[in-house]
Amino acid sequence: MFQKDVGKIIGTDNFTIVNWEKNSTKNIPAKYYPKIMEFLTYCPIEKPPTTLAEKIKLHRLHQGLNQKQFSQLLKVDPTTVKFWESGERKPSEKTAEKLKVIIGG
Repeated sequence: MFQKDVGKIIGTDNFTIVNWEKNSTKNIPAKYYPKIMEFLTYCPIEKPPTTLAEKIKLHRLHQGLNQKQFSQLLKVDPTTVKFWESGERKPSEKTAEKLKVIIGG
């Protein structure tokens, strides 16, 4: 399959696909993850999540949401999501329970 065909399926151009294949792009925008996973038929994130921070990020990517969009759903500041995902901060006990329901774990 050509990169241009993959790009059409995922919703981007062939140059972006080439950059992803070469690992030239460090951060793939979240909006592409659902289509990437659909195309590949698996999640390309190599390491299964073990921490709440990793589970939050993986769930967000599976939904195709960036941190700002995810924060709006949770009614928190985008910086809060950033800190949660980096492990710099932990959600409050109440929020952590809400997150566990949302992300399933």
